[in-house]
Amino acid sequence: MSVKETIKSVYYAISNVKNKPATYLYPDKPLPTKVHSRGMLSLDLENCIGCELCYRICPSDAIRMINVDKDKAKFKNNARNEAPAIDFNKCIFCGLCVEICPPHVLHHTHKYDISTDNREDLAYDPFKLNEVFEKIVKPNLDEYGLKEEKPKDNTEKKTTD
Repeated sequence: MSVKETIKSVYYAISNVKNKPATYLYPDKPLPTKVHSRGMLSLDLENCIGCELCYRICPSDAIRMINVDKDKAKFKNNARNEAPAIDFNKCIFCGLCVEICPPHVLHHTHKYDISTDNREDLAYDPFKLNEVFEKIVKPNLDEYGLKEEKPKDNTEKKTTD
């Protein structure tokens, strides 16, 4: 490297000190997600019928059906005693499993940060998927499905004098 190139690179480095950074640190609070974003999957284990359609349609082979203790799962209508387990290492979050599920027990959540130090932690069994459902999805369910958040009306009423 010549002296001219060294001086040139030092000049660029000093001139960029006053500029804003091009990247941002990881946010302290989660970023807002869109209404139809496809985040982590959850499972309503109690209503799963074990039909295996989610397993069959998964293009990345991230879903496998496993036998579950009927008493522990408290199934309402599952003769096979099987429920899906999802490996988020393989999942591409395409949403095909959610769309094909006849009793609509698979749901996308708005949780998208599922990073971990251990790859095995991303393999969710039906009970772990049900915990996600109980914490995130179930509070937002009503008798017709997911509650829609109504936009706030910010228009002010005009009064006549």
